[in-house]
Amino acid sequence: SNSIYRELFESMSALISSPDDISKESIEKIKFSTKQARIGRTSNTIIVLEEINEDILKWTSSNDVKIYTLNDYIIRLTGLGNELENLALDDKHPGLTKKFQPVLNEELISFYTFRYPDLHRLPIKTKFSNLGSREIEIFGKKIETNLYIEKSQKNLISWNFENFFWVDEYGDIVKSIQNFSPKHPEIHLLSTKKYKKPE
Repeated sequence: SNSIYRELFESMSALISSPDDISKESIEKIKFSTKQARIGRTSNTIIVLEEINEDILKWTSSNDVKIYTLNDYIIRLTGLGNELENLALDDKHPGLTKKFQPVLNEELISFYTFRYPDLHRLPIKTKFSNLGSREIEIFGKKIETNLYIEKSQKNLISWNFENFFWVDEYGDIVKSIQNFSPKHPEIHLLSTKKYKKPE
């Protein structure tokens, strides 16, 4: 019951446990497309689809962080400082093609542009690998996915990262852990209410 030990226990628990998911009831109250998001080990929050510009979706959080995705792959993120201003993906990149299998173990080159501080078109090589099938659960519904890992290769700023993508039978990323800046922890995204393109 000593307060020092209680604080230590709570701190350790936060390090080894995952933050609670947003409740299904909270998601259902929102009529727009949503994702669950968190950066590093912070609490999960809801981001809401704000704008659609061709195939790029702009999501916003309550504290005005803006996340831009292309086929659920983050290509821009602003509002945190050291912003990812733009990510120009390799022509074969699954973020563009939605096809992971054809590029497994192939070296891809994408170009990252950052602000604060500015760094223009930093070339980053990555390779994808398939970690096999994984069953995940979203609001009690079990979904069969393939889990892919994208690993950074040797680069000019020694930025080492691993991105993870849980991809469903339709080729959609339903869950991901993505790195967007060497200055920030990774971002966790979970599709809670998918955007459906009008036919």
